[in-house]
Amino acid sequence: MRDLFFKLFESSHFDTGITVTAFSVSHIIYMVLIFGSIIGGHLLLRNKALEAKTKAMRILAYVLMLSYFSDFFVHEFVYDGLNTDKLPFHVCTFLGVLVAFSQFNRNGHKVREPIAILSILTPMMYLCFPATTGGGEPWCYQAVQTMFFHSVLMAWGILSVSLKIVEPHIKKSWQCAVLLGIVTLWAKLGNLLYEHNWFFLEEDAFYIGVVEQGIIPKWTLMVINPVVCFLAVLGCYGVIHIVTAITRKKELVNT
Repeated sequence: MRDLFFKLFESSHFDTGITVTAFSVSHIIYMVLIFGSIIGGHLLLRNKALEAKTKAMRILAYVLMLSYFSDFFVHEFVYDGLNTDKLPFHVCTFLGVLVAFSQFNRNGHKVREPIAILSILTPMMYLCFPATTGGGEPWCYQAVQTMFFHSVLMAWGILSVSLKIVEPHIKKSWQCAVLLGIVTLWAKLGNLLYEHNWFFLEEDAFYIGVVEQGIIPKWTLMVINPVVCFLAVLGCYGVIHIVTAITRKKELVNT
């Protein structure tokens, strides 16, 4: 049985040499499927009652949690032991836990906006430039689970906004700044305990060696990374407000 599971979860089944690298054919196919599914979900739910939309978001949250927690049970067969990179110290894995809190806790709606905004941005950054799917084939477990987790997280964020379950306003963007500060401190704690590089606070995200080569001191990453993410947050708010204004204008013209 153990040998069978190692076979099922191996990184290559057909020795094709095909992998998910940035902007490769397999990556583009993944992107088309992911964004196509999200657009399809929006079109399917946009005219539904709020109850149906909320139920859909709860289902997505359940699927996200199942994808995340069930993964730890097969690390032995995928990575030959626990993969510490999957612990909830990265922004996306930490957000996966926060999504459950915001969706199922009775006070979760109070913090849902910053969680939704970051759930749009951070998995999108990863999906547009995947870095940790491993060297396996696009259909192997490691690649599918990694892309699936990030896509469900992003779908929850996008649909929460597009279906108006969350209606973001730039005046509340400070909440994202606070959450990014918390994520930074949380990731730094994880790095100190496990000697890892969560939230890229030990070395830059592209591993070009800006810290190792002494170009910048390591502590500056605790400032640079959340600031860059917050600038992306402001850009996200800008896009949302523009789309909302265009949509409202069309609705007025059609009435």
